[in-house]
Amino acid sequence: MAKQWTVNANGVDHMIEHKGNKLIVDGQTYPLKSSNWFIQLIDYAINFGDVTCRFVVIGNKVDLAVNGTYVGSGEPYVPISNIPVAVNVLAGISVVLGFLMNGIIGLAIGIILGALYFKIYLKNSNLPPVIILFSVATIGQIAFGVLVSMLLV
Repeated sequence: MAKQWTVNANGVDHMIEHKGNKLIVDGQTYPLKSSNWFIQLIDYAINFGDVTCRFVVIGNKVDLAVNGTYVGSGEPYVPISNIPVAVNVLAGISVVLGFLMNGIIGLAIGIILGALYFKIYLKNSNLPPVIILFSVATIGQIAFGVLVSMLLV
């Protein structure tokens, strides 16, 4: 899904457009690559003189921050480059555990949980809530796997 924004910097309108895995700024195309292997995380800087823009993709959420404020949500810009390795590890464990315990359904649940870990971390930049959610989710995944195996026997 293509998204586009017009940014006025020093009286000049600049067009920023997102299409698939590329960013188009004033007609010039730039390839985009996620900085994370698990969830799509992109934080791309665009400068127009004294106006600083950050094109940000988190999962399937796309937004543009202009001078520190997201255009779509109005929330303050938070850098996504500071995500600790622990969040990646916990997301990976949830995906693998979900698949091993519950097959394809568990894999899907694990992917959703992993994306939720990133979202929670980015919202408050704090690891303990992610660890608590991971603990609860792991117990839930194991319980669901045991329940399903008991019903199938």
